[in-house]
Formats: sequence, structure tokens, C-alpha cells
Amino acid sequence: MPFCEENNIGILSWGSLAEGFLTDNFDLNALDSKDFRRGHKYGQAENSKLIMLVRDAFNRVAARHAKTMVDVVIAWELMHSALTGVIIGVRNEKESEQMTQATGLHLAKEDVREIEQALAIWNTKRE
Repeated sequence: MPFCEENNIGILSWGSLAEGFLTDNFDLNALDSKDFRRGHKYGQAENSKLIMLVRDAFNRVAARHAKTMVDVVIAWELMHSALTGVIIGVRNEKESEQMTQATGLHLAKEDVREIEQALAIWNTKRE
């Protein structure tokens, strides 16, 4: 991202919601037994504590702003100056309307720091 930013190269993010793992009320155990996410790396036992750490950080920030975790994930991505846009899959009109609410959310420095600390732990432990 720093290279792209320095050279005025646009970036589109994809997979912002981590296949649903970073959505409100996501429950791996409630998924159909054939759902691909059961075998996803985020769904593996060794990653469950880490993904919960990230989810918890997004949820705490969401609670402070009376928003959803999805709103905060999108707002966090959109605040990065290197990102040109965020690609998010939606399944219906209601989801599309809900996801646009994040565009007006401005995260405080403390919010960003809390999220990025959780993500740093996630990135360190996964490598």
C-alpha cells in the first residue's frame, strides 16, 4: 500500500468482510455442514481465538458508535488514503442499503489504533 500511495496507483480492496467472518452475528457452528467456510482458514481451530480477537475489536468500536461491525469494517477500510474503493459482495437490496451507512462513519484515532492492534496480533500469529 505505501508503494501504491507514493506512486498514485489506485487500490481496490476485496474480501473486506473475510467471507462473512467479520459480519455481525456470524456463527461458524450455525452454518450448513457443507458451507465452504467450515473449511476456510479463518474457521480452523488454531485461528478461532485470533479471528475472535479481531471481531471483538471491531465490535467494541461499533458499540461506541452505535453502528454494526460491518459498518466499522467498511469505514476502517475507506479511511485508508491508499484505497481507492472497497468491493463488497451483497446478496440483496437490503444488504446494499445497509452497507452504504458506513460511508458517513468517521473513526477516531483511538478506534483505528484498537482495530490495528488486533490486526497486528492476527498477522503476527498467522505467519
